[in-house]
Amino acid sequence: MLLLLILSGSILGLLLGFSLSLMAASRQFEHALIAQQQAALVSDLARGAEGLSASALQNNLTAYRDLIRQERQFLSPQQQRAQSEELARADALAALAQHPDARPQLIAMVKAIDSSEQHEVAAARADLTRIRRDTIMLGALLAVTALGAAAIGLIQLQRSNRDLTAEITARTQDLRAIDQSRRLFFAKASHELRTPVTAIRVMAEVALDSSMDTAPVLRDIVAQTGFLNHRIEELLSLSSAAEGRPMMVPQPCGLAEVLASASLQAQPYARSISVTIRQDQSPAPIIAMADRRWLAQAALAVIDNGLKFSDPGGMLDLSLSSNGHTATIAIADTGPGVLPSELPRIFDAYYQAEGGKMRGGTGLGLALARWVVEQHGGSIRAENRETAGCRIVMELPLLKEDAA
Repeated sequence: MLLLLILSGSILGLLLGFSLSLMAASRQFEHALIAQQQAALVSDLARGAEGLSASALQNNLTAYRDLIRQERQFLSPQQQRAQSEELARADALAALAQHPDARPQLIAMVKAIDSSEQHEVAAARADLTRIRRDTIMLGALLAVTALGAAAIGLIQLQRSNRDLTAEITARTQDLRAIDQSRRLFFAKASHELRTPVTAIRVMAEVALDSSMDTAPVLRDIVAQTGFLNHRIEELLSLSSAAEGRPMMVPQPCGLAEVLASASLQAQPYARSISVTIRQDQSPAPIIAMADRRWLAQAALAVIDNGLKFSDPGGMLDLSLSSNGHTATIAIADTGPGVLPSELPRIFDAYYQAEGGKMRGGTGLGLALARWVVEQHGGSIRAENRETAGCRIVMELPLLKEDAA
């Protein structure tokens, strides 16, 4: 771009110089033409001064003086002063022409002026040739510069077209990826939401068609509706997070209470699949600057993930600890664990390990948890337990005064 600007400035400068050179050539051509006419008139006077009548000689001298005056507009101030002498000689010739006996002096002066005019014509032609040469050189340089600018512009245009094509291709791929992600989202969400809805409907129909105690059925319905509500909250929360709409309202809150709140919400679903949630109580309160609602949603997403991988009769352990600067929340299940190659990816939206695909889910819960933890300046990771199962560890910074 800078090179094009430099070339454009050069072209404008050359164009201006070329225009001025053409104007100078035009003026010099007119000057040379007048000088040629003067030389021709003086040459005629030199050849026929002896035979011309006084009136004819006077007419020729008048025409000569008129040409001198016309030439004045093409001369510099210094040349105009020299021309004044030439005009004085013309006047002297006119005075001599009125005296027939002074014809020899007149002829001698005319021959001297003829020689001077011939030199003036040669000088005017030389100037005209020089200006014409300079004009041709400027024209050639202008053409070369214009061609160079056009070539560089063409190269820049081709490069811009390539960049634009690459950008369009990349945007098209992004749109395809978004469309594929959207299709995957609706497919997973439909499957995930249809399962508890179907279970609720079946249990309600069983309760209506039987005369047995409906309390256990109602408890299962509550558990399934709670699970369904968790999934809907995950979908809405992650969608809002991706669009940049959610507002975090950090305030001092006890992490033990946040973890207990998430555990309480997950209890109905845990009972329905016969999994026990066990939470270790920290002896001292652990306070962090956090948005209680969002942090509880993240913890609930991790708990739901652990329940999904736990077999009936299993245990889900929740623990909370602190090293004085960082709080650590660990949620460990007793499921089959995760392949080491899949551990770094389980926090990606829509990604599910092979075991997770068979157990259902949208693949959004852990993605939501990672987003919430990172918004609080923390980190989250997954690791396999030494015995069996997987442990999700969330680390959050503590309040400065608490850390002190």
